[in-house]
Amino acid sequence: MTTSTLCIFLPWDTHFFGVRIGRVNPHYLTKTSMRDILKWEKSNSIDCLYFLAEFDDPETIRLAEANHFQLEDIRITLESNRSRNEKNIYRVVGNIITRTVQPADISTLEDIARKSHKDTRFYFDRNFSKEKCDSLYATWIRRSCEGWADQVLVAEMNGRAVGYITCKALDESVGQIGLVGVDEQARGQGIGKSLILAALDWFSIHNIHSAQVVTQGRNISAQRLYQKCGFTIHSLQLWYHRWTNRPGDQVG
Repeated sequence: MTTSTLCIFLPWDTHFFGVRIGRVNPHYLTKTSMRDILKWEKSNSIDCLYFLAEFDDPETIRLAEANHFQLEDIRITLESNRSRNEKNIYRVVGNIITRTVQPADISTLEDIARKSHKDTRFYFDRNFSKEKCDSLYATWIRRSCEGWADQVLVAEMNGRAVGYITCKALDESVGQIGLVGVDEQARGQGIGKSLILAALDWFSIHNIHSAQVVTQGRNISAQRLYQKCGFTIHSLQLWYHRWTNRPGDQVG
C-alpha cells in the first residue's frame, strides 16, 4: 500500500470541527506503515488522525499506543438476519406510533439528537467540545432527513415526535441502521424497540433481510436492546484518535 492510499484527508470533519482531520485506511499497522502514516500526517498538516483497528493483532495495538493513538471507543457491529413478515412500517403499539419522518419533525429530532449520543467517541475525546459534539449529531439527523439516509423513521407519542432511527441500504442484500435516538423524557417505554422493529420492517419491505448496526462498547443498554430484537455480535474493533504535537513517537 502506497503512502497516498494509507491515509485519507476528511474535508467534512475538518470543516465541521475546525481542525485538519484525516483517517488511516487499513485496520492493521506495521513498522513500515506506521512510519509512512506519520510522514503523511506531517506533510498534510493533520491535527487529528482517526484509526479503526482490528483488536486481534498485538503489533497493531502496540504500535498505535506507542505512537500516541488514544483509545476512544470500542466499536461493536451487530447483525440481524431474521426475516420479518411485516409489510408496513406504520405501527401502533400502545400509545407509540412509528411512521416516516415529516419536515415538521426535524427541529424536534435535532433537539433529541443533541442529548442522545453521549456514549460516542467524539464526546469521549475531550479535544472535541461538548457543544461541537451536540451540534454534530443535530446536523447528522437533519442531513439524514434531507437525504443522507434512505429513510428516517419516527416514533410519535401523544402527537409529538419522541424518537428516530435512520435506515440505509448498503447494497441489495445488506441494510444499516445509523442513528437511533429517544427523547430522554420518554425512555423506558419501549420506544427504542418499536423503532428497531420498524427499521427491520422497512428493510424487509425492500427485500433486504440482513441488517447491521454499530454501537459503543460502553453502551451496554443499547447492546442489550439490539440483542432482544434478534441481533448478534458480528465484529469488534477499536477506535483510536491521534492528536499531533505529542513528543516521543516510536515506530520501532
